[in-house]
Amino acid sequence: MIAVVFNKEMTKRDLLSLQKNLKEKNIILVFNMMKFTRNKLTYIDFSIDFGDGFSGTSKSEITKSKEIGFVRDYNEDAAEPFVVGELK
Repeated sequence: MIAVVFNKEMTKRDLLSLQKNLKEKNIILVFNMMKFTRNKLTYIDFSIDFGDGFSGTSKSEITKSKEIGFVRDYNEDAAEPFVVGELK
């Protein structure tokens, strides 16, 4: 399982490091837009492609009350094999 939640504590360096780590697993994360206030993430517009038929996009303000990101569950019996955007 791969799960990523973008939060206000993330810096541009964190996001680029995450992007690089995913690319090593042949997962393509593209940042269409990132906004920061005092070096902290406040908005993200991204797309994710797992290369196995699961891909998606999402854009949102980053707040403490919202969880924005993506989850890819590789288990065959996964209730939700892929979620992108607002996470529960």
